[in-house]
Amino acid sequence: MDHRKWAGPCCVVFRRGRLLVENMATMFSVSRRMNPSAVDREPAHGSTPAQLHGSHTLRTSRRSRPAARRISARLAAFTAAAVAVMAAGLPVAQAATGAEAAAPGTVATATHPGGGLAAFQVGSHGEISGAVTDSSGKALSGASVVAGIYRSTTDAQGHYNLTVPPDTYKMAAYAYGYAPKKANGVVVDDGTVTMDFALDAVARQTVTGKVTDGSGHGWPLYTKITIDDVPGAPVFTDPYTGAYSVDLPQGADYTLRFTSVYPGYEAVTKQVTVDDAAQTVNVAVPVDAEAATAPGYQVKRSGPTQPFDSTAGAPEGWSVVNADGTTGGWSFDDFGNRGNKSGGSGAFAMVDSDKIGSGKKQDSSLITPAFDLTGNDSPQLEFDTDYKSYTNQSGNIDVSTDGGATWTNIWNRTTTLTGPAHVELPLTDYAGKPGVQLRFHFTGSYGYWWELDNVFVGKRTYEPVTGGLVAGTVKDANTDDGVVGATVVNTDAPQDKAITAATPDDPALGGGFYWMFTSKTGSHTYTASKSHYADLAKTVNVAPDSTTQAVFNLKAGKLAFTPGSIDKTVDWGKQATQNLTVKNTGGAPAGLTLGERPGGFTQQAKGGAPLNLVKGNYSPLALSKGKTSDAAPAANAAGDAWQPVANLPTAVQDNAVAVHDGKVYSAFGYTGSEDTNALYAYDPDSGSWTKLASAADTREGTPAHGFIGGKLYVVGGWGADGDPDAKLEVYDPASNSWSTKASSPKPYAGSGSAVLGGKLYVVGGCTSSCGTTDATVYDPSSDSWSQIASYPEPISWQSCGGIDGKLYCAGGSNGSSSTKHAYVYDPGADSWSPVADMPADLWGSAYSVGNGMLLVSSGVVNNSAAITNQGYAFDPGTGSWTALPNANTSVYRVGASSGFYKVGGNPGGSSTPPVSTVEVLPGYDQGGESSDVSWLSTSKDKVTLQPGESTTITVGLDATVPEVTQPGDYTAALTVQTDTPYSVADVDVKMHVNPPKTWGKYAGTVLGADGKGGTAPLAGATVQIDSWANSYTLRTAKDGSFALWFDTRNNPVTVIVAKDGYQPVVTTVKLKKGETTTGNFTLKKAS
Repeated sequence: MDHRKWAGPCCVVFRRGRLLVENMATMFSVSRRMNPSAVDREPAHGSTPAQLHGSHTLRTSRRSRPAARRISARLAAFTAAAVAVMAAGLPVAQAATGAEAAAPGTVATATHPGGGLAAFQVGSHGEISGAVTDSSGKALSGASVVAGIYRSTTDAQGHYNLTVPPDTYKMAAYAYGYAPKKANGVVVDDGTVTMDFALDAVARQTVTGKVTDGSGHGWPLYTKITIDDVPGAPVFTDPYTGAYSVDLPQGADYTLRFTSVYPGYEAVTKQVTVDDAAQTVNVAVPVDAEAATAPGYQVKRSGPTQPFDSTAGAPEGWSVVNADGTTGGWSFDDFGNRGNKSGGSGAFAMVDSDKIGSGKKQDSSLITPAFDLTGNDSPQLEFDTDYKSYTNQSGNIDVSTDGGATWTNIWNRTTTLTGPAHVELPLTDYAGKPGVQLRFHFTGSYGYWWELDNVFVGKRTYEPVTGGLVAGTVKDANTDDGVVGATVVNTDAPQDKAITAATPDDPALGGGFYWMFTSKTGSHTYTASKSHYADLAKTVNVAPDSTTQAVFNLKAGKLAFTPGSIDKTVDWGKQATQNLTVKNTGGAPAGLTLGERPGGFTQQAKGGAPLNLVKGNYSPLALSKGKTSDAAPAANAAGDAWQPVANLPTAVQDNAVAVHDGKVYSAFGYTGSEDTNALYAYDPDSGSWTKLASAADTREGTPAHGFIGGKLYVVGGWGADGDPDAKLEVYDPASNSWSTKASSPKPYAGSGSAVLGGKLYVVGGCTSSCGTTDATVYDPSSDSWSQIASYPEPISWQSCGGIDGKLYCAGGSNGSSSTKHAYVYDPGADSWSPVADMPADLWGSAYSVGNGMLLVSSGVVNNSAAITNQGYAFDPGTGSWTALPNANTSVYRVGASSGFYKVGGNPGGSSTPPVSTVEVLPGYDQGGESSDVSWLSTSKDKVTLQPGESTTITVGLDATVPEVTQPGDYTAALTVQTDTPYSVADVDVKMHVNPPKTWGKYAGTVLGADGKGGTAPLAGATVQIDSWANSYTLRTAKDGSFALWFDTRNNPVTVIVAKDGYQPVVTTVKLKKGETTTGNFTLKKAS
């Protein structure tokens, strides 16, 4: 291909071995009649860069529209040319614009229509650079600098750079809130010209006002105000007064847009000119009468409603007219026994084409009596319906004002409208007219049906109801933070209640905001409550047609621990204690339960793999069975943190993975061609997988699962028939067999699941669509299911884990969008509360609990646009997320377990086969719930403290227990469960055990020779140490290391180092008291 032949409207340059597609912003020079040069325009002082050039909306006169059409044609040609360039396999780069200078020796000049490649010729060029500051010298970021048709935007330091052809230029600099500065006659040759601009701030004026209800109540309206082309966050009115205030640069016109935070109000736009004085702009916002969702208003209807109560025939004044050849038609006796699905009750009108049967057609009209709409200025038709469509079937509503001689269509239905459905159609065109008839016209042949009930024709108005608004905030009395999810209720009228919400866009409120309409004016008792807070009641005097403010400060217990961690040295065979003081610093009683967790969190010192995003469009739904693509995803560079282990014997995704007794189990899933019921177990000691007994059912969609009492419980997932499988299957490792228990009442696939308190929790999921708020729990002790509080939003494929008596869930998809939201479930209160959002909107991730944290890695991100290898850990103790090392593989719908193991998954979408790879992030092998630590004890494990009260707990450290077999550091944590609203960090405990004075340490590394002069660490090598008193057998770690303390009185000792496939080594060693003796070995391969 001769790249020089690319011409015409395409803007393509061959530069430094790359085809460069130039930015279209530099492609065209438009006559000033159509788009004046930014330098020649005199902008308003308040204008933003978007208003000053290029990116503003182009409005053309009729004379300029042919030029605009020519530009559109050139844009289309450019797009086609760019696609052709990329299809040819040539590298394509985006042209540098703004502060990105063109490459030396190349000039991107403006062109006129038809200029083609001549506009981007190689030639001489110069540069203009400099800085834009305010009059005090402070850098202005985001300012625009133009030179002729070229422009740049300043960086964070106020710097800009332009690469231009040699010429003399008119220049100017603009920034919002500053007067523009010009510089004429700037001469540019082949070198660099420096041009700085210092802009003077424009005086600002204050625009104030009040926003109120404009349809009868007149109360203050909590409203968001956005101002076109003005940077920064929106402005909000005061919800209690409706007042707002905003400072704007003078000498400009502004468009203010008012959007009520309360539902059911219309949006209002105001044009405001800011001169040299402050001004007041009040706004009355009308309700949206059609939406009819505003608080304090109700729909009133006057006119007849036809309920079709009689099954004998058409009601009086109504008629059924069937065209010639019609069989059946409108009837009222439900001869097909469909039942009233319209939303009405009792009898109804219906055409049942399906029941009438094949070979028969219907062209049937149900015609109303004539309605006199004189004096009715807002007539409306309303009805309840259920319409199931079929090919060549239609439902129409027509209007006649001439006795049925002619009809005008006002509603047409060819797609299904599933009942119960309520339809409202304004009859505005027929207001004030007599003799208005309506026709419900059905046509079809062996189609489905149309049900109709409660037909209303009359006047519909939307009128205020007596009452007022109550609004305010609920705050935490200890922290003064807003409390989200609290309930505020009028105890005299319990139907009047509200739930507090966060207000992230309006920091002035601080969260915990609520509002409600009440018809009960005057003094009434309102109560605010939330789990783990003390209820607070107060009398509120509600004013009609106004907003009454009521603020609640809820008290709660709050615990503080001193010290925050324990680090104690204990001599071998001795015991020690440490006092731990707990104080309730809150304003309500606080209960405390202490538990123990082995091990402690070890911060990862090794780096993760590079970030790897695999772009695509990923679905949470069930997968199509059949042949998949053979294409393998691009490999990502591995990091040091995640370690590969033996591959699963089969590639799989949607598998259920769990750990028990140190072994990793993987069951069920989708292999790329079929669903499976296979079960495998991985033994880290042998480094291999073993196939175990298969389950009865195949399942995909990651069934809910978990080990309870030494048995694996699995439920849900899409079964062989494509529906979620309600069967609960239980695997017993002791007998290598499966059994069944009580079926789930609400089975789903793609649920988040976790074990907590010996029960299996199942949250959200998918059927034929994804996203539900359903949540259930299974109790093995009673073999029964129970429903728990609904999840706060429809969800599926989220990550869940049980930690210290509570269930945490994060991320997920509702089927159409993903979320970062995270929540905690308290079984005692049967309620969910929000916690910190996850840093990314992950779903279909590997998730588990490790060391008291919810671990999440990989999955789908960016609203289902990519698969990632990113990961995060949520610590309930701090209430925050931290990044985990990036995994080596980017997959989604992947199995995971404590350890932190990732098993299988899909690396690239529905046509890409799953993988069999397995990797582990070491150090996260302790679960989320408490378990006994033999060397750790407390004098009391349950305490209730009144406000201001404290207690001392004695923590015991015991180096005499059999589990303390070697000197060194033993770590654990005291887990803290409270009935307060705050997460409390675990109390980390470290017991450093000193060796006996007669002991010494023997440590070293075992390497294996490769026969070529190189060596590598030998993992799993046997190091046997024999003495006259004792024998010890060690196995080397992954890095080939080993270590052991023992009594020097055993000297000398014989050391035998061996590994299959290598020649063993034997040596004699004498240890020294209190010192480390090193023994390094290199084994040669066996001949």
